[in-house]
Amino acid sequence: MRISACITTRNRTQHLEACLQALWNSQVKPFSVVVSDDSPDVEVQQQNQDVVNKYPGTVYIQGPQTGVCGNRNNAVNATKDSETEFVAFVDDDILVEPDFLACAVEKYQQLSPEERNNTILSGVSKFNDEDALVPAKLSFQGHFLPSDAPETVVIHAALFPRKFFTQEQWDENIYFGYEDAELCLRAIKRGYKIISCPGMVVKSSITQSSTLDAPGIGGISNYQLHIEAARLYVGIKRYKNVFPNPLKLIAFVAVYFTQMSAYLFKNGAIQAWPEIIRRARLGTLLQLSSI
Repeated sequence: MRISACITTRNRTQHLEACLQALWNSQVKPFSVVVSDDSPDVEVQQQNQDVVNKYPGTVYIQGPQTGVCGNRNNAVNATKDSETEFVAFVDDDILVEPDFLACAVEKYQQLSPEERNNTILSGVSKFNDEDALVPAKLSFQGHFLPSDAPETVVIHAALFPRKFFTQEQWDENIYFGYEDAELCLRAIKRGYKIISCPGMVVKSSITQSSTLDAPGIGGISNYQLHIEAARLYVGIKRYKNVFPNPLKLIAFVAVYFTQMSAYLFKNGAIQAWPEIIRRARLGTLLQLSSI
């Protein structure tokens, strides 16, 4: 069972080295690893290439510097569909547990070949001794809810059939936030099933990039602005294009704008509305026909 890992990185050479070391120390080795580097600085790019060169079977490519979705597309498109059965997306600050891939292989082997080809596995991501991200489903308003029948994955603890990315790609209109949920909606639309596999464990240091640490507006951080813009974009696309339902679309938009206005007012950031709308890139949704 050939599993390739796609690592996206930006300006975090030390994290990248730890990430690669954990992957290649796995009980079941990856078939290949692709590192897509969005670092804008040439010196950092060289440092990252030097790290990659320590690990045979790892390929270094420069990223498009258009956001995490563009970087993930860049990485997965560098893997070969004819050689790779499954693909994992691992952020550079993620450390996979030694049996992460072994647990995935064991779970897939319990399925028939047809089921394997249409099943996405999601593990869990632990970022301290008490908290963990787990597979979930989206509420009507686009919030994540725990579920025994997940509709979303923990993206850096998941495995996708590689063939899925010959059918779909990450939506590059999303700069950051909800991109994994949106991708999973399209996977479900195509008949893929998401199965929770708690034995697939990764650990995350939850470090944010300098872009996300930039100043926000009023009492709303830059990180929150990205998240809320993405929730708006994905909510509209969900009810307009992926699973078209005009009544739900109207209701979602009405609830979103009412609740978000109250939230922004409470946090002294009502002036953030134009920026949220800009980041949501709603104009692109008008150009999309139903999938």
